[in-house]
Amino acid sequence: MAKAFWLKKMKLHAPLCVARYLLLLRGAKSFRSPARAGRRRINLKSWVNHEKKDLREDFFLYPKRKFLFLALGIYSLFFFIFRLWTATSFKSVNYWDNLIVRQIDLTRTPFLDKFFYFFTNFASGYFIIGAFLALAILLFNLKRKKALMAVFLTLLGSVFFIYLLKLMFGRERPFGCLNDRDCFSFPSGHATIAFYFYGMLLYLFIRFFKLKKTTIVILDLFFVLLILLVAFSRIYLGYHYPTDIVGGFFLGGIFLLIAALLIDFLYTHGKS
Repeated sequence: MAKAFWLKKMKLHAPLCVARYLLLLRGAKSFRSPARAGRRRINLKSWVNHEKKDLREDFFLYPKRKFLFLALGIYSLFFFIFRLWTATSFKSVNYWDNLIVRQIDLTRTPFLDKFFYFFTNFASGYFIIGAFLALAILLFNLKRKKALMAVFLTLLGSVFFIYLLKLMFGRERPFGCLNDRDCFSFPSGHATIAFYFYGMLLYLFIRFFKLKKTTIVILDLFFVLLILLVAFSRIYLGYHYPTDIVGGFFLGGIFLLIAALLIDFLYTHGKS
């Protein structure tokens, strides 16, 4: 009787076992009961709640002086941007701005044109998008996804404020519009992006890689030189006044501060 019972049960379950096996061979997932799916949803929800709780606790444990430093830094840099803008209306500042641009324009040569066109592209939209994608792959492979998100959000924020402030201030370029939709110069978008992005690259290298002091010094000099060349190229090519460049540095500094503090918060106390 027992033997007949088990033979009957095996016959009933055989088709189901075969079906599962065929689905597995085709790469499909095995059957899951509603209870198991429910447990997975519960686990995901509990993970999200756990992450929120950790972030809340870490927020209260994080040194408040750093948040204070960020707030003061942002306020000071925005203050300098608006103060610089008001200074451009002064005759003396406007005189020196125009004088520097005109004098540099007199020194232009075909060789220098190619040289500075080359360096100005290091802060162009297409180049920065490509550089960001390469950085994203690197950070993803290093399992630094939170740092990647911080860079992405602050990069978008910097682009948004470039266009917002240009529309707000409405200062015309030294030699007119580049095209129908690009006529304003303050603050310099290239100077903002160069200061923010290459400053952020330097911070990420120092933060996530064990570098020798000589390597750090070399990277410092390289990125500072690159930022200055991009900035000066905008004046040489007649796209910006010197005060536009300074305003761009201030704006780039704001988002560099935000990104650096956000990454420091996310990766303090052994977080990943």
